[in-house]
Amino acid sequence: MLGALLVFVVAFAIFAVAHILPPAPYGLADDWRVFYAAAHVVQHGGNPYDAATIHAAEQAAQLYPKVQPSLDDFTDLPIVAVLLGAVAWLPYWLSFAVFTGLGALLAGIALRAWTREAGWDHAGLWLLAAMCSWLMLLGFFSGQFDALLLAGVVASLLLMRRNAAWLAGACMVVVLFKPHLLWPLPLLLFAAWSDDHRRAWRFAAAAGITIAGGAAAGFVVVPNSTSFFGHLFGFGGRVNVVQPDLSGIPGLLVRLPHGALIGAAVGVAGGIAVIALAWLATRDARLRGTSGESRALVPLVGLAVWLACTPYAHPNDDVLLYPLVVMLVGERGALLDGHRLQLALLAALAALAAFLSTPALGYALLVLGAGLLIALRGRVQVSTIAGLALAALAVLPAIWPFHVLNVSLTPVAVSLTALAGWLQLRARLAAALPGRQASSGHLTATRVVHSVSS
Repeated sequence: MLGALLVFVVAFAIFAVAHILPPAPYGLADDWRVFYAAAHVVQHGGNPYDAATIHAAEQAAQLYPKVQPSLDDFTDLPIVAVLLGAVAWLPYWLSFAVFTGLGALLAGIALRAWTREAGWDHAGLWLLAAMCSWLMLLGFFSGQFDALLLAGVVASLLLMRRNAAWLAGACMVVVLFKPHLLWPLPLLLFAAWSDDHRRAWRFAAAAGITIAGGAAAGFVVVPNSTSFFGHLFGFGGRVNVVQPDLSGIPGLLVRLPHGALIGAAVGVAGGIAVIALAWLATRDARLRGTSGESRALVPLVGLAVWLACTPYAHPNDDVLLYPLVVMLVGERGALLDGHRLQLALLAALAALAAFLSTPALGYALLVLGAGLLIALRGRVQVSTIAGLALAALAVLPAIWPFHVLNVSLTPVAVSLTALAGWLQLRARLAAALPGRQASSGHLTATRVVHSVSS
């Protein structure tokens, strides 16, 4: 089954590369065009948040038949445009190639380092699958930052485990690129190592200086950049209309009656869940004395929860789930069950078929599946949810590019990954209770540990 998923991922990658070339408007490097133009505007003393200025710079970089607001607006922090000047001095397509190649190199190195840290002796085919996955390729094709963000997340986790807290805090520079996605990372890293006061507060100091200093420097260097705030609110008000391929649960609900309101509630609930997880991590004595691997689950699970609930994320952002997936599947899929993985693939195909038949049937199937998981929560094993998450991540995001569905099903895969991560974290904490009689809730998690071990 793993071989079949690998063949699908690689075959779809070949198909996607063949169809993204030659470049066409809103195809290859569509986001890089905006970033490149913003860097040039800043280099010439302009305001990247002025629509006329940024659109003229984009047309100078690569001519499009028409300009589309929101898709062609620069909404990142000013410091991002400043930092992109490191490669934006190159000709347009050469700068895109250098930026994408650097991102691919760093992402590959980070994933290999993380698998090695997780005890994997061999990761060749898994690394190939990760780099060829649609989530990763989409970021490369668009010229997005996600490969760099993935490298920064992994580097911060490894450095915290090695007690290099100052360097781990400096890695929080990645938060500046997508603060709406990565805001939980410094909070959860601090919480996971909070019992080691010296390490935690060194990290907090370095992270605070990096994030606050970087953000403030951008507003100082870029003229009239305070217009960023009004520009951001305007972008947020219309983004759901022009960018429907959102990968959080709110994107799945947007077509339903009152979907926007329900999605906002999901986003609030996700933020509360992340903060609650951070608070529990600071209070839970079971984290003390556990391995760095168990501690690393706290920020990885928190990120997964937020990616599942956030109102604004795209499938390429979900490469941030890959370090968690490594911990869920084990080397060569050792923590998975072959029969359950086969059922997981059938479940993913059934969800696709249901949504293709009629959206109402698709939503009914998802509600039924969620209800079944809740009803069987005492017997649900990590390996079962991990298999569902893996099959869904491999298959479901690759359907959206064909525009055969009204909504993206990527949120299903992200939600399953977050659930599997939470179950594994709970199981590890339950296993960290030597000599104590576990409560009924902990017994459930312990059964999960036994199933994973078997």
